[in-house]
Amino acid sequence: MEAQTGFETFIEATRYLFRGPSPQEILLLLIVLGSLVLIVTLPFFYSRLKEKQRIRENFFRRAKEFDLTEEEANVLWRYVKDTVLNPNLVFENKAVFEKVVDKIVENGNPREIKLISSIRMKLRFSSLPWFIPLTSTRDVEVYQTGILVVENRKVDAYVYDKDEEFLYIALLEPVVIKVGDRISFFFLRENDARYTFEATVEKVFSEGGRTVIAVRHASELKRIQLRESVRWKVKIPAEFTILRESGEEVSAEGQLEDISVKGARVCFEGKVDVKEGDRILLDFTLRDYTFKNLLGTIVHKIVYEKRTCLGVKFEELSRKEEKVIEQFILEEQRKLLKAYKEGEV
Repeated sequence: MEAQTGFETFIEATRYLFRGPSPQEILLLLIVLGSLVLIVTLPFFYSRLKEKQRIRENFFRRAKEFDLTEEEANVLWRYVKDTVLNPNLVFENKAVFEKVVDKIVENGNPREIKLISSIRMKLRFSSLPWFIPLTSTRDVEVYQTGILVVENRKVDAYVYDKDEEFLYIALLEPVVIKVGDRISFFFLRENDARYTFEATVEKVFSEGGRTVIAVRHASELKRIQLRESVRWKVKIPAEFTILRESGEEVSAEGQLEDISVKGARVCFEGKVDVKEGDRILLDFTLRDYTFKNLLGTIVHKIVYEKRTCLGVKFEELSRKEEKVIEQFILEEQRKLLKAYKEGEV
């Protein structure tokens, strides 16, 4: 009797073990699993939400520092938040700002487009320091001259005007050009590079007796750098000695007007018998470092009415001297950029 009762108990336990779960048990399991997922993920999503809120607050706080209106800040935020991970870059990085401007223009809201000029001015992006490469045709200065190519014909032209949507180019020669034509524009930016961009003609009209075309701004500029290294404009007193092939040495005084790790521009008043290919020794002080008998070769010479300027290529610059010049140029760039951002230039 007891054996039968034990067997029946075993059978019942086996039946319970292998039967399917009841709806109540499934619901309970789902509730437990859901609670575990929430416990694990809720802190993560909460921290993400707080981080996004912090980034947004920092952005609008920064916008106030630049005197942006609430409407201007909202427009900028609407387009920058999905452009870069750090939206505050739009206040400091012109390339990021131009990407945001492209998105605003592409969206085509007239009210938002009208706000761009005001935002650009407040962020100090209306002008670009000469040593920073162009990132968009919006950076091209009005009256910049160049060569326009249309249907394999080259004509002299210049930038007549610009707004946030269009660049206006005036042609200096008569040429047949119509809406839909594909054009290329080549121009030289002094002390920087040669630039080229392509565009499609959107409008053609006459202004002051000249043909003017309108093209949409291009963010793709082809750039060919003019120099291997940046030449920084300076005004530094310098003494120099010309070493002639005959062994004669001629000394004079002048000033450095630019400098790089590859060479310098030296100008002086009066007449000194000097020619391209001559060797030269330079003495000057850059910040707290004095360059003594720095050897160079005169690679070109320009004679003006009252002064002469020499292009000098350094021949025996030590690594220490290179670092002094590199550090000087880097610090000067930072100072000038800060001045631009603060509206002092």
